[in-house]
Amino acid sequence: MFRDFILIGISFLSIFSVSLSAVNYGMAGCGLGSMIPAWKNDISQVIAATTNGSSSNQTFGITSGTSNCTNDGIVKAEKAQEVFVHYNQAGLESEMAAGRGERLDAFAQLLGCPTHSQQLGNLVKKNYSKILTTDTRKDSKLLLASLKKEIGSDLELSEACQF
Repeated sequence: MFRDFILIGISFLSIFSVSLSAVNYGMAGCGLGSMIPAWKNDISQVIAATTNGSSSNQTFGITSGTSNCTNDGIVKAEKAQEVFVHYNQAGLESEMAAGRGERLDAFAQLLGCPTHSQQLGNLVKKNYSKILTTDTRKDSKLLLASLKKEIGSDLELSEACQF
């Protein structure tokens, strides 16, 4: 009887600790180490950090949105940008020529620099013929790469945007 009580208590505590770990990953952060169900004390944080560091999984988790890392990782942001350019290419090209428009504003948002949409518009209008070539008009991935190349060459936008 006493043994059953202890097993129930341990089961309850382990479920409780797993649910707590889903909310707070501790100082070691996300990664494989955060997925080990343990009490979040100093020793378990050291073990989690060692696991993350020794297996180099934390960087992959951050960029892919896995292993308890953010679900808006760099890989997902890149894919969202690709999809956006692919489905909005014709309208985006005309707005790039004008240097303004809703699609350019939305694109600035996807690049992580929504407050710099006017600068983005000015840049793409100025470099329109450089960005839009015969190849980039046929392939939205090439267009995205061309856009990012020009953004990367602009001091202000390369600092403001997270692409």
